[in-house]
Amino acid sequence: MNNSYQEYINFANKLADVAGITSMEYFRTSLNINNKSDESPVTIADKNTELKIRSLIEKEYPDHGILGEEFDNINPDAEFIWVIDPIDGTRSYIAGHKDFGNLISLTQNKKPIIGIINCPAHDERWVGAKNQHSTINQQPAKTSDVTKIEDAYLFTSGLYFDEPHLRNAIDQITKKVRYYRYGGDCYMYGMVASGLIDIVIEDTLKVHDYMALVNVIEGSGGKITDKFGNEITTDSQGSVIASANEELHAEIISLINKKK
Repeated sequence: MNNSYQEYINFANKLADVAGITSMEYFRTSLNINNKSDESPVTIADKNTELKIRSLIEKEYPDHGILGEEFDNINPDAEFIWVIDPIDGTRSYIAGHKDFGNLISLTQNKKPIIGIINCPAHDERWVGAKNQHSTINQQPAKTSDVTKIEDAYLFTSGLYFDEPHLRNAIDQITKKVRYYRYGGDCYMYGMVASGLIDIVIEDTLKVHDYMALVNVIEGSGGKITDKFGNEITTDSQGSVIASANEELHAEIISLINKKK
């Protein structure tokens, strides 16, 4: 990681500060809820949080691109693009559940170089940057030492595996792991980075859902790829596998891609 990028890390934290304050202003209040074309919910909290982030980016880095969940992309061909999910886990958010988060990342030539998982209701923030050690509330974050699937704790969204082969593989993996749980939003990736759980498996995600996760997981000693074991970029197709380490990850990827 180039030291000159430290200003971007500082700025990303500033964005996370604003996102946390704005989203908490609406948390556990009466909200009007609308459904988008994909039937996912959206609220004024999602929109206002993203608008405030976008305003800061446009003022500070007018040549950078912005790829957000709620509004149109800006400068999509720029070398540097900020990828924003103002409130990841809107369903949790509107239910008053604390596992929602603000996801903020910066990509360079389509690859992530900075990622923040900000969970303001938990007062926890994971920060990752390429070739740097990830932190949780400014302290080092470290994944677990679990290397065998039968010792692992798995979190998975569970309900959104459209591809039959992947869905069947998840069924097999849940039978092999020591424990598993459904749900958790972006908070579960922070849990992997902090060594609290060992595996997260998701599918049908969009770029703003996963881009901020990469540097956090890798910088804490973990491994994160798509379901085929390929690196995550803005061109990835929506599957995300995060594991505590390469050994555990290799076993999971092998099970997912095992031919019947």
